Amino acid sequence: MRHATLSVHLLVVVALTGCPGGDAGIGSPCGGHADCAANLQCVADVCVPRCQRAPECGDGYACDGDGYCRRATGQLGDGCTSEVECATGLSCQIDGDTVNERDRLLASCTASNTGRPAGAACVTDSDCRNGTCGLGHCLDLCANNRDCAAGQACMAIPRVEAAGALFGGCLLAQGNVVWSIPVLAPNAEILLPVPERASYASLVFSVDDAAQKVGAVSVRSPTGTALYRVPCDPSVATCSLDESNQQYYANLVRHRPEPGQSVLAMPSNPQVALETGAYRVLASSFRPNGTAGSAIPNVTAVIRLDSAVILDLHLYFLDLDDHPCAPAFDAGLDAATASTESFFQSDFLGQIRGIFSRGGIALGGVTYHDVPNHPELDGLDIVDAGALLALGAHAKGINVFFVRTLSPVGLQAFGPGPGPAGLAGTRKSGIVIGIDTLCYRSWRQLARLTAHEIGRYMGLYHNVELDPRWTDPIADTDDIESKNNLMFFSELGGEELSPGQRNILTRSPVLR
Repeated sequence: MRHATLSVHLLVVVALTGCPGGDAGIGSPCGGHADCAANLQCVADVCVPRCQRAPECGDGYACDGDGYCRRATGQLGDGCTSEVECATGLSCQIDGDTVNERDRLLASCTASNTGRPAGAACVTDSDCRNGTCGLGHCLDLCANNRDCAAGQACMAIPRVEAAGALFGGCLLAQGNVVWSIPVLAPNAEILLPVPERASYASLVFSVDDAAQKVGAVSVRSPTGTALYRVPCDPSVATCSLDESNQQYYANLVRHRPEPGQSVLAMPSNPQVALETGAYRVLASSFRPNGTAGSAIPNVTAVIRLDSAVILDLHLYFLDLDDHPCAPAFDAGLDAATASTESFFQSDFLGQIRGIFSRGGIALGGVTYHDVPNHPELDGLDIVDAGALLALGAHAKGINVFFVRTLSPVGLQAFGPGPGPAGLAGTRKSGIVIGIDTLCYRSWRQLARLTAHEIGRYMGLYHNVELDPRWTDPIADTDDIESKNNLMFFSELGGEELSPGQRNILTRSPVLR
């Protein structure tokens, strides 16, 4: 239910008639709308601004198309499509799984619960005052945007409890919606509800036992299209690496179960559009021998409800004192020097800024953090990367960690592809850059390497692999010479981004 008020008097009946006048200003007494200036309305015998959204009018009121607050008439048991149709003390609540002629769930005016307000986190309907829990949050039902609070939009939302049938609900007009999806067994089907206006949807799977892999076995779209089937594992199954790759690259959505944590992100390809509805996903853990695991997956959903263009970077510096590649940063390299020295600001960040501008993305804020007292992570063995990346505290933007060295020898950077965009503090919440690369590469080359890893985190794949049979799922990445693309597999690739790659990048939940 809504409790914001336009004035302390709004919970009385709105005056709908009055004598002509038409010039009374804000705060002037009135007998009806006609007494007030053209941009005002008469409420409780006082001229006040016309409304734009129903919550401005108070509980039990709607805001009509002319900007007037109208008292709701819906009584207990009356059918409704929006919260604003029900009188004070009632909320519009979904009745069950029956739909109307527009394939929307039926609802009626029902006594409000004693639960949480709209927007609060929830697990079940009973948690919410308005009786509707969707996408992990209490939601008001709506018929149009005027029924929703400022910053929200009315959109079709799939209801998991009704097998994905739709209802109109108020959600953030832009930004991310994040919630946990309960899983009750090591291998279980879950529904991922994707609302109207979603541009990106992901599931982040994790298990406490890092020795077990976790991820999706299969994914079907709301209309039943098979988008993904887990490739065979040549290390434990009777299939070759070539057969495994063929299965992986044939999927419409790219994904691999991985030890401890993995990410299923959609779309992988702008030509495979997100559908409004409930995606059916079989989630599972896997033992090292490839059989079904014993660990119950933890699953977090992240939905992006618009696109964005601002990328923030959050830079973390391990102990780089007395580094053998110090000639590349004579002033030292830590949070303080990186924030001021030209070699970092111009040669490194300036180059990253230029690369992503080709993708329609502007580099926004940059934060600088030292990470002291972690000698075990200064020179990072890749098996310990999870302990370092879990220190990534920022859900928006990319957490970038600079370490002395990476092992095994020859590894210059490490990051998940895709990463858990929109989530902080997980074992894959960021990327790692080995500063020893500067012993034989320039800052500009290190910037390209970093931008490549950022692209992977945000959902891009190698446009061409070492084996040229294997390419990314985006059709236009061959419109330019392959090796000139930012996502070329080699560290000596280029910096170009195709329109299709830009489409995927701007959907990422890391952007603002």
